Amino acid sequence: MKGDFVNITKKLMLILLLFFMIALNYLLFFQQRSTDATQLLLEPNKLDYNQLLVSFLPLSIGEATLIQFPNDEFFLVDTGSGESSKQLINFLLKYGVQRVSGIILTNFSEEHIGGLADILQQIPVDKIFVPTLTARSYRIADFPEIEVKTLTAGEQLYIYPNVKVSVLAPREPLYLSPGANSLVFQLTHNKINFLFTSDINEEVERKLMEQYALDSEILKVSDFGSNSATMPEFLREVDPQTAIIFSNDEKYYKLSDDVLERLSESWTDVYILRNLGEVKIISDGTNYDVEVSSVEE
Repeated sequence: MKGDFVNITKKLMLILLLFFMIALNYLLFFQQRSTDATQLLLEPNKLDYNQLLVSFLPLSIGEATLIQFPNDEFFLVDTGSGESSKQLINFLLKYGVQRVSGIILTNFSEEHIGGLADILQQIPVDKIFVPTLTARSYRIADFPEIEVKTLTAGEQLYIYPNVKVSVLAPREPLYLSPGANSLVFQLTHNKINFLFTSDINEEVERKLMEQYALDSEILKVSDFGSNSATMPEFLREVDPQTAIIFSNDEKYYKLSDDVLERLSESWTDVYILRNLGEVKIISDGTNYDVEVSSVEE
């Protein structure tokens, strides 16, 4: 009887030891997964020396684009609406942004500049860039410590080796429509061009076609895809492979079916942020890849 008791005791101890080892392994496994997830959230994307990351951010209202360089410096194009500023700040934190080298403001409407004050209050910013002809319309007087630079059509600004901003508009005379006086620029990474059109209309598109070679692989579609722009002739001049359409308040703005049809007829891949989430374009200066991250992620 004593021998049987000893055997039973040994078996119980072995079972308890085995259970303890399994529980420990599970604990370590989930702890590691948690650590990996935290690192993924807090660490910025690591780019190769020749890469550029352009992230079109799916704010609920407004436009904001984050540009990341290989040395982990960042530029921002527009800041979305004030209503979406928390979303924008969360995106910046996700990318590990501790400082913004420059903010390019293309338009002084709420959808483009509304989140600026919240950004300046929470994240250090070195410079703000605005168009020379409409500089007085931008509400940045409350932050005198920030250096403000003006951009003029025809000017080129190198923001990183092999990365330049070519300013295309506005030009004089100015238009009555504020959107038509938006800052238009081409972001060039070696052989890859991004065309940012802010909120311009067809009249401005015609002027641009007369003045510049507009060929661009990636087009940021004007005015949230409204029918006031993106005319067929303009698309033929730009000849984009990829088009990005930002989101706006659906109560007041409707994405034009005509614009979508024109883009489709021009064999352009269309990415609508409201439907897809964040769209990231990684360029090596010769080729580029498009990645989509859903909002839930």
